[in-house]
Amino acid sequence: MFSINGKLFNTLIKAGDFLILGLIGSLMCLPLVTVGASITAMFYSGLKLIKDEESYVIRDYFHSFKQNFKQGFLMQLIYMIIAALLVTDLRICSTWLKSSGGIFAKLMFFFAIGLLLVEAATMLYSFAALSRFENTVIGTVKNGLLLCMQNLPATLIMLFISGLLTMITLKYFTAYIVTLPVGLYMNSFVLVRVFRPFEKAAAEAASEVASGEVNDVTSSTASSEAGDEE
Repeated sequence: MFSINGKLFNTLIKAGDFLILGLIGSLMCLPLVTVGASITAMFYSGLKLIKDEESYVIRDYFHSFKQNFKQGFLMQLIYMIIAALLVTDLRICSTWLKSSGGIFAKLMFFFAIGLLLVEAATMLYSFAALSRFENTVIGTVKNGLLLCMQNLPATLIMLFISGLLTMITLKYFTAYIVTLPVGLYMNSFVLVRVFRPFEKAAAEAASEVASGEVNDVTSSTASSEAGDEE
């Protein structure tokens, strides 16, 4: 239990890795334009840690940060614009609700809240997917929305975790040192299970392509040898 290769020791190491990851990720978010790339890089390292893949947290973080900086920024910009529109709509609905208090105004108010929650969930899936799969920015956002709808139990779990930890952080700001890595760990734990079928399918497709290339090379070599014998 207390050996270097024991479960307790490995758990403590992993907890330390998530603390380091949370600290680096939060610091790299400070320029604001790097938020998207930083979240993507945190998910990249976090998912590898959950899967027990050989991982060097700092090296993996900055590898993903550099690789996905452009797409991370563009996705961040898209989500910021959508969030700004939804918040504006929410304020209008709130003012409308206070002045008239009609049923339609209430429906629009809660509809805007619902859309904000959908956007938050889609963001979690999108940035995590960007860290694991190659796709266009729009394609990644679309897939994030589809995953959000198709995996409703996982979506609700992640929204609850993220919302609770965000409220704690807003009340006790310094708690982010703990809440950020905890949230990253728990969301990564859920996302690993969501992504598993897609990663398996991608691995099988890559294996088939590789096998096909080997067969083509073998066939070409055989044909060439046959031609030389003639």
